[in-house]
Amino acid sequence: MHSVDNISNNKIKGIVKLHQKKYRDEEGLFIAEGLKAVEELIKAHIEIKEIYALKDFNTLSIKQPINIIKEAEMKKISTTAGICEILAIAKKKNYEITEISKRNKIILLDSISDPGNLGTIIRSSAAFGIEGIILFGDCVDIYSSKVVRSATGNLFKTPIIKIKTIGELNKHFKNHTKVATSLAKENNISLEECSKLEKYIIMFGSEAKGLSKELTKIAEKNIKLEMKNNVESLNLSVSSSIIMYELFCR
Repeated sequence: MHSVDNISNNKIKGIVKLHQKKYRDEEGLFIAEGLKAVEELIKAHIEIKEIYALKDFNTLSIKQPINIIKEAEMKKISTTAGICEILAIAKKKNYEITEISKRNKIILLDSISDPGNLGTIIRSSAAFGIEGIILFGDCVDIYSSKVVRSATGNLFKTPIIKIKTIGELNKHFKNHTKVATSLAKENNISLEECSKLEKYIIMFGSEAKGLSKELTKIAEKNIKLEMKNNVESLNLSVSSSIIMYELFCR
C-alpha cells in the first residue's frame, strides 16, 4: 500500500477513457468497481494492473500495492453515482471458441442490449451450471461497468465468447442441438426433454426483437415457458433464469 497525493491529469484521463468500449478494446483493459468485484479478479487470477482505494483493504490477499487516493479523485475515475471505495484496472480475459465448443450446456444471447440483463444472466449461469455463454451479433460489452456490477462477482465463473455469424456458429457447434426460445408452435419440446439432450445451445432473443430469423431458421427444437393468458411475456433475465434453473434441477 502507498498513498497518492494527487493523480496526474493524464492518469485520470487514461482511466476515464476506459469508461468507453472503444478504449477498453484498444487497451485490452477494463474497470472493476467495488470490493466484491476486485475480490473476484483475485480469485479468478485475472491480471490486475492498478488498484485505487479510499482506504486500506487488509482483507485482500494480494501483493500488489493499493494506491490510497482522495474521494475527489475517485469520483473522477469511477462510473458509479455513489461513493466507490475501491477500483481496479484489470486485463480482459479471452476464451477460445474451440474451448467452449467442447462443453455441453451452453446458452446463446442474441443482440442483448441491456447491461443489467446481461449481468443478471451471467450470474444465473454461474449459479445453475451453464458451461459457456455465446454473445451473438451486436451485444452489449461484458466489460461495461454496469455489466460488471450486475454480475456481482460472477463475471469469470462461466466462459464467454463472441460470435458474429451463423457460419461461425455452425462450424464450431455443429454437434450441439440448437434450441430456440420462442412462441413457435413447431418442434416444441419440454424442459425435461431438453435436459436429456447430450449437447445443446439454448438461444435467447434480444429484449426488443426476440430471436432473429436467421437463428430461428437453424433451430432444431423449440421451448417456451407456459404462462397465464393475461401475461404477454417476461423480462429476458427472468425467463432465461427460470429456464436455466429448470434445466439444472432436473
